[in-house]
Amino acid sequence: MQKVLGPLEMLYQCMENRMRIRVYTRNARGIRGHVEAYVAAFDKFWNLALEDCFETWSRKVKRKAPALGADAVKVEAAESGVPKAVVRKIDGKTETLERHVPQMLLRGEQVAIIVKIN
Repeated sequence: MQKVLGPLEMLYQCMENRMRIRVYTRNARGIRGHVEAYVAAFDKFWNLALEDCFETWSRKVKRKAPALGADAVKVEAAESGVPKAVVRKIDGKTETLERHVPQMLLRGEQVAIIVKIN
C-alpha cells in the first residue's frame, strides 16, 4: 500500500515492523474470541492475512449423548496436517478452546478490535 493514513496506518506499521497483534473476532451475538498473530497482508476492507496464529474462542458445550451398541458410528482420526483444537476451560454451558494455526485469512466482517501486543 502507498502512504496509509488513519487507523490502517497502525496496522501497516505492525506489518512492516513485524509486531504481534491481537484481533478480537465477533459472531452474531458478540465477541467470539481472539487471535494473536503477525500481520502478513491486509486491505481496506480489514481482511487480514495472518501468520503464526494462536487462536482462542468460546462456544456452547455440545451435550449430545454418544451412540452405543452395534449400530454406533465409528469416528475416524483427523488428518495430521489439520490444527487440533484443545479444550482449555468449561464454564457451565460454554467451553473455551485454543489452537495454533501457521497461516490464517480472517475476513474483515469478523474483525471487532485490533490491539498491538508489546
